[in-house]
Amino acid sequence: MRTLNQVPTPNIRADLALGALALMWGTTFVITKEIVATHSPFFYTSVRFGLASLAFIIIFRRHLLKAQRNEVREGIILGLCVFMGITLQVFGIVYTTASKAGFITGLYLVFTPLISFAFFRVPPTRDNMAGLALAIAGFSLLTMPGSGESLNRGDFLVLCAASMWAAHIVATSVFGRRSDVRTLAAVQVVTVALLAVIAYVILHSAVATSADPSSLPRLIALEGRDNPWTWRFAAQVGYMAVFATVVAALVQTWAQGKMTPSHAAIVYALEPVSAAFFAFLAFNERLQWRGWLGAIAILAGVMVSRLGLFTRVFAKTTAVETA
Repeated sequence: MRTLNQVPTPNIRADLALGALALMWGTTFVITKEIVATHSPFFYTSVRFGLASLAFIIIFRRHLLKAQRNEVREGIILGLCVFMGITLQVFGIVYTTASKAGFITGLYLVFTPLISFAFFRVPPTRDNMAGLALAIAGFSLLTMPGSGESLNRGDFLVLCAASMWAAHIVATSVFGRRSDVRTLAAVQVVTVALLAVIAYVILHSAVATSADPSSLPRLIALEGRDNPWTWRFAAQVGYMAVFATVVAALVQTWAQGKMTPSHAAIVYALEPVSAAFFAFLAFNERLQWRGWLGAIAILAGVMVSRLGLFTRVFAKTTAVETA
């Protein structure tokens, strides 16, 4: 059984698969932003993951019936990470822009080595720390006054979501090497669906029975929406359920079982760029110069952390000085 410290053999198919996922995930920020403008967050999450769960149960029912206890446990852990990540991200997008959400979410790439150290004692390198410093500076520029929008609660919620995605990346890379990929993907999606339905029922009932719904916090009051079914909503939630959930869960779990968390994070750097591109096309969202400088700093932090640029430059400088 491989551990996190054992480096898997490079796999170009896995790299290409994760690259395609990262580009596709860029579209989800735009779609989610549009959906939560008219529908409650937990209703949307319940429908999306509910449909995905049905697909998994139908396709992989035999694997689920034969699932080992440890596989179910690991799938539930992954599901909890996804539920927290998707909940914080969806609620965050209510308050912030799709492009900012994409870049802030990209910070999970920098958080990954810190999570690896916390749970598996894999120490962060100088590149990780340099990348983290750059990313924090970029986050400050992206959300400070003058960058197009000041820091708001949505940015903070998306930042918290980024830490959950980092935990999910680390856990997926570990679990994907020792458990059945289909079982892990199915159990985690079913877990998210069940938690989302429970949350929606509780909060929707709270709003419906409240004497003064307007006095409730906005994030709770949102769950009292009528949630109309339209062809556009059906198409959007269908896309999110099939491609961004079923296909993504299977491909991500398979691909990350063939690489380290840090290597996966390099490929995921495509996601925030993709999100900004599609946000521009859909909503004409434009960052001011400070916002773009912050976005570039975040991406630079990711590249420094993942590609070892700091160490390479330092090594070259040292070699020249000693020559």
